[in-house]
Amino acid sequence: MLLQFQQGNSEDLWSVLIWCSVPIPFDDCDTILCEYIDYINTAAVSSTALASPPSRINFWFFLFWYYGIYNAVALFLMTKLFSIYALNWYPRLLGAKMTFALFWMISQTIGILFYFVPIMNDESVFWVSLTFFTMSMPVIGALVIIHRKRMDRRHRGRVGVLLSTSAPGDGDLSTRRKSAIMRWIPTDLPRLRAPASYRRFLWFCTALTIALLALVGGEMYAYLFLSTMPHTSLDAFVYVYSWVAAIYVMDAMTDYILYRKIRNLFARLRSVDQFAIVQLGSFLWEKLGRSFYLRNLAENTTMIGFLCWVNILHFGPNRAAYPYFHMDDKDGNPYNHQLTVIAAIIIWTSELTSAYITRHTFKKAFNHSITQQAVREFERYPEMIIGFVLVMIHVLQNILMALVKLDFTANLEKVT
Repeated sequence: MLLQFQQGNSEDLWSVLIWCSVPIPFDDCDTILCEYIDYINTAAVSSTALASPPSRINFWFFLFWYYGIYNAVALFLMTKLFSIYALNWYPRLLGAKMTFALFWMISQTIGILFYFVPIMNDESVFWVSLTFFTMSMPVIGALVIIHRKRMDRRHRGRVGVLLSTSAPGDGDLSTRRKSAIMRWIPTDLPRLRAPASYRRFLWFCTALTIALLALVGGEMYAYLFLSTMPHTSLDAFVYVYSWVAAIYVMDAMTDYILYRKIRNLFARLRSVDQFAIVQLGSFLWEKLGRSFYLRNLAENTTMIGFLCWVNILHFGPNRAAYPYFHMDDKDGNPYNHQLTVIAAIIIWTSELTSAYITRHTFKKAFNHSITQQAVREFERYPEMIIGFVLVMIHVLQNILMALVKLDFTANLEKVT
């Protein structure tokens, strides 16, 4: 099971690297593979006057390859979360595949409309907002479905009251008797308390909304920071740790909702016995071990992805689309490519060292193996593996989407 998860982890990294490595066609470039070697060689830049690099990404390629795949992964992630908890998010008449395709096409159509009728001056903000809307569509659809079911149950209850009060049927009741019966029926039935399953579902949607705000908010925060450069070291410190604090607050909120409000939903994963095991096995060190394992997994995935794409986007054909990865040591900027890679390797090495020390401490002090705990939980809930893989793919794509340079206004002037 652990080997299967590690294989999926490597595959999701390769899929993201392939996704960002496919050469992007530029409308202000004659060929798809523009010559970037002159822009990489700083000596050539200083000795020769070069034309400006291409900057206008072809909209249709961006929409259907770059944003289209990113959008499909985000939508698939949301639908997988619903399937893990055995919750329905699509109309039974359409089915899951048709509803998924419909949601994806709605989002893509909105992107096309924005291209021809721009409603925002800032294009990156629009695409981030569209992603939030796309990931919210399954939540909205699920809310509509369960609300209709609840209203149908209440309506059937009212019909039953009317039938039971008008049932005595020799057919020869007087008008006075009928009017008495009609006066006996209450004009406004009392509002019944929502069932526990309905309330848990609403809490589940609330937790998903907080998670969506964390994803989209991080992308917006990164865009705000990058669009107001340059910054001092103090600005960067405040930017990083203020967002870390916000993530911890939102994580505490979702943790409270999952453990206190909707924990009974775990019983729907397998059986009542497994739900009892989850309840009895939730000791403090297991919670800490699970949190540490997930954080360590996120750190390793992000660092491997960064070390790969910092070279792909610095030396590869999509260099012009990612100006933040140029790092050409110009204008007195000390953060060149070599220094960035070395610093990233040092940071990753320190993270691996601290992870080893923490795992060893857990094993000696608490007689608890974090790795074995992860293996047991993956064996108990194998459907979580797909969820983890989708989360990692989406987060890695989210980072790259926040850094790509978008400018479609000049392309639209050509079309019109």
